[in-house]
Amino acid sequence: MSENIPRLSIGLAVRNGKGWVENCIESILGQDFEDFELVVCDNASDDGTIETLANYARADGRVRLNVNPSNIGLHQNMNRVLRLARGTFFRWISADDWLEPGYLSKCVKTLEDRPDAIGLTTGFTLYSPEGVARWKHYRGEFPSSGDAAQRFERMLWFYHAGDAIYDPIYGLFRRSRLLETGMLRRSEQADWLICAELALMGPIIHIPDRLANRTQKPRRGLDRVAFRRRLDPNRSEDLRTWPSRTCRDLRDIVGAAQLTEDQLRRCEVALRRFWAKETIRAGRAQFSDSRHLLVRLLRGNKARFLSSTPVSQD
Repeated sequence: MSENIPRLSIGLAVRNGKGWVENCIESILGQDFEDFELVVCDNASDDGTIETLANYARADGRVRLNVNPSNIGLHQNMNRVLRLARGTFFRWISADDWLEPGYLSKCVKTLEDRPDAIGLTTGFTLYSPEGVARWKHYRGEFPSSGDAAQRFERMLWFYHAGDAIYDPIYGLFRRSRLLETGMLRRSEQADWLICAELALMGPIIHIPDRLANRTQKPRRGLDRVAFRRRLDPNRSEDLRTWPSRTCRDLRDIVGAAQLTEDQLRRCEVALRRFWAKETIRAGRAQFSDSRHLLVRLLRGNKARFLSSTPVSQD
């Protein structure tokens, strides 16, 4: 690593990750590319994670450990690792994700060879909590066009294309461009907002090789209140999101971009398509969540009924 500024910073925002954060860190420290720093912000863990992270920081000078005295929420913790980073390039990583060998060297070289691009994404494998792997080889268009409106349209399209096709929030970007965004805003869909903003800034190129591994999180809809508290334990209800709010936030991002009249018109068309899809998705999710909650309630009532029914002594 260079004496002052590394070429790459990796930001790890973690809370209570003992048991899987070790695999994440080992996959980073074992890369053949070494000019990086691993900026870790522990979010007031209480499961022994801090001790594990401290051991890594003592053993390897590339690991920079910061510990929050209280839980500031996932999004603010992710913003914090970005602000603390020093590298030319930056990538977020989750504590239960890991990289394939050669990820860093290939991605850094590819982005250095494309000065017009602000970032890149790669193929990835998505694992269920039970360890079942799945992936999709998408051969269509990514947000890599030279036209901002076209990139914006493609980014919005991916939001309803399935979780195993595209994962731009965990791409590798030029840190300076990330700092020009609003970073992760106060919204359940904060990742959608920042990625749409990045798409308007410049091309995001794609490497089809599956160089990263992601762990699928439990469906957020079954307990949206708990999900919002994970994102922000203090002002969780401010994050409550619905299709019209997401569209309004996206429209504000478009309005702040330097676009031509034609590009603005095409972005508005893309937003209307997005709103229609998001309204349908949200309605289906609400119906599914209500059904699951009803089944859970009925099962609970049945269990209570059986436990209270007298048993014959005959």
